[in-house]
Amino acid sequence: MNDRPCRLAILASHPIQYFTPLYRRLAARPGLSVDVMFYRDFGVRPRFDRQFGRAIQWDTDQLSGYRHRFLWNASPIKDTFNPLHALNPGAFMRLLGGYDAVWLNGYTYPSNWLALAAATLRGTRVLLRSELRADMQSRVGGATGLRDRIVRWWVRRADALLYIGRLNRDAYLAYGARPEQLFLAPYSVDVDLLRAAGQESPAMKQSWRREFGLPDDVPLVLFAGKLTERKHPEGLLHAVRTDAMKGVPAHLVYAGSGPLEGDLRALAADSGIANISMLGFVNQSALPRLYALADVFVFPSENEPYGLALNEAMAAGAAPVATTDVGAAADLITEGVSGFLFPPRNWIALGQSIARLLGDPALRARVAAAAVERASASSFDATVDGIMAALSALGVYHSAVRDSYRVTGPARPHPG
Repeated sequence: MNDRPCRLAILASHPIQYFTPLYRRLAARPGLSVDVMFYRDFGVRPRFDRQFGRAIQWDTDQLSGYRHRFLWNASPIKDTFNPLHALNPGAFMRLLGGYDAVWLNGYTYPSNWLALAAATLRGTRVLLRSELRADMQSRVGGATGLRDRIVRWWVRRADALLYIGRLNRDAYLAYGARPEQLFLAPYSVDVDLLRAAGQESPAMKQSWRREFGLPDDVPLVLFAGKLTERKHPEGLLHAVRTDAMKGVPAHLVYAGSGPLEGDLRALAADSGIANISMLGFVNQSALPRLYALADVFVFPSENEPYGLALNEAMAAGAAPVATTDVGAAADLITEGVSGFLFPPRNWIALGQSIARLLGDPALRARVAAAAVERASASSFDATVDGIMAALSALGVYHSAVRDSYRVTGPARPHPG
């Protein structure tokens, strides 16, 4: 058996708080040598985020524990939501250095195309991970025929497709993926940290309420995310005004900032909603405490490719209510068991689900327990297992110690 370390290159747009823990875990795997290359330094240096409407810098460590570099970027575009922001010649040059495999996130960045060209020249195996959803592709305007051909080409070209959930897997198959290409590498969060926060003592949680300036004895309904049109933060305000919510005690909590913040404050004032706290942007280190305080978590988005906030809230023990448009809901929510679903913009249905959970503490406790169990399956270690399974199946991971931990194998059936 060849015991030479498998050389894995990881190319990413910038340090993302949900991905960097994966890099640390991969770097710690025996027989694996990992190099992470970032296109931008967003998140580790303050940078204006147009969706948050303010400068953002994460307050948790994103860079230690793995080998990394920031590639020189030739693009004049600073907005990381524009795929043309990533034009890094080093993505091509570095990949020519000789790697066994490269993990690419998405197919729209020019730098990913450069990396793919180098991988093709060197015979480097390509692992592709994306948020592709077939139903959302059909909603996007523009040259759908050309876009579909590009997606099909990438799906055929990838040696392994790391699918993040059921809808993502279905999309790959719809675009011509072969079952042996598919490996479950779920979108994941720090489930241990979040579950521990949810299990803290009542006294500790009371101190957290005081920290956030929240009332002591009222159930909390939480919205956490960017205050943008697609996220529909106004939906919670409309829901609490429906007949189902009349007389139901609840305190609304908004954690997030964005262009709709002023409109939300005006709507709350015009509607006479005083039981509300708008916390603004809440950084990473404080979010577990806030999720742990929530009795109900609402996720009213439209066209949400996945939505990791749902994983976080559920792992901390909040009972979730989400739209059927939230990609994560297909994996995490069984109606009436681990949460409730409602059609996008149906605020009456949202109000009914919130009222049902708040009005029945026993039901809320059962749903919260099921939510924790369901979310716990999407851990960082589960994601790393899927990546290692892909490397092993592609024949590039040959370490003699590879069987010292569980390898999941290709095309695992998706839970649920």
